[in-house]
Amino acid sequence: MTNFIKNTWYTAGWSSEIGAKPAHRKIIGEHVVLYRGESGNLIALEDKCPHRFAPLHKGKIIGDLIECPYHGLRFGDNGKCVYNPFDPNFSPPNATVKTYSVVEKDTLIWIWMGEEPLASPEDIPDYHWLNETDKYAMTSEGMIEMPVNYELIIDNLLDLSHGQFLHPTTLGNTAMAGGTTDSRKEGNTVHSDRLNYDGYMPTLFNNNGVIPNETKVDYWNDLRWDPAGSYYLEVGITPAGEPREKGVYIGSAQLLTPIDEATTAYRFILFRTFMKDSEELTRGIEALVMKAFVEEDEPMIADVQKRMNGKDFWSLRPAILEGDRAAIFARRILEKLARDEENSQGECLD
Repeated sequence: MTNFIKNTWYTAGWSSEIGAKPAHRKIIGEHVVLYRGESGNLIALEDKCPHRFAPLHKGKIIGDLIECPYHGLRFGDNGKCVYNPFDPNFSPPNATVKTYSVVEKDTLIWIWMGEEPLASPEDIPDYHWLNETDKYAMTSEGMIEMPVNYELIIDNLLDLSHGQFLHPTTLGNTAMAGGTTDSRKEGNTVHSDRLNYDGYMPTLFNNNGVIPNETKVDYWNDLRWDPAGSYYLEVGITPAGEPREKGVYIGSAQLLTPIDEATTAYRFILFRTFMKDSEELTRGIEALVMKAFVEEDEPMIADVQKRMNGKDFWSLRPAILEGDRAAIFARRILEKLARDEENSQGECLD
């Protein structure tokens, strides 16, 4: 059973997704309604009316209030019922819904699922690149729902050694067998950098307009992961033996939000500095990445989940390779954060 971290920032969507119409999200097993009030404020509440438990996201927005579609109770951004159509002078004292801290930053909507006093926007991982549309060419804002546990996706993303086998014609190739990987932990952040030397160009970089396809290249992958599911990856190539400044690269933001134990919302966007005006290249990169995610990564992770058969990762005594260090760091961090939350709750009960 997954012990989800609550005191952390998750992505609830792209800023462009949330407007005046209420939107439903299920995050770590909790149903949430998000909407923009008439004032423009972004509001996140529990998606369950405390009267007869109707889903609030099926209601309508009136000013900054949301009206229950069942009996018309209205709730403010503080979660309290502020209008009872059957008796405007009375609202039951327990007619309240849970509120969530929510922040818009870097074109994303971030939500804090835990104790609101602990929510600090300064702790939101940095994706400032997503604001720099004048500097980069961006793909579309993507989202796929994967029928797998988010920790298994983290294992996959933080493993920079599987590209030659799982993605031989998309994100990697057989020339990636060698190379070096440096994985390290800085607080609760994991970094992992992989370098492959003097190999063939990965398909992802074909026809980049800077380096001819037949050129032997050095290939780098630099990643950063922050709990619970915030991931940044930069992949680049440069002519073999040349500094990175003579090469090209593609950056990506990849955000995992657990829906429940067996399902994950996977949001992603890629950006690049080369051939910025080529819409054809942008669409080609999107298609290649979708193939890698949906036809290669997802089936493999789903197969892994089936073979694990609901058992705890460590109880299966996995063989650990050098390339697993980053993923192991991440698992240990998540385990510690979960223990800390459990201990904190225990102290409150005492």
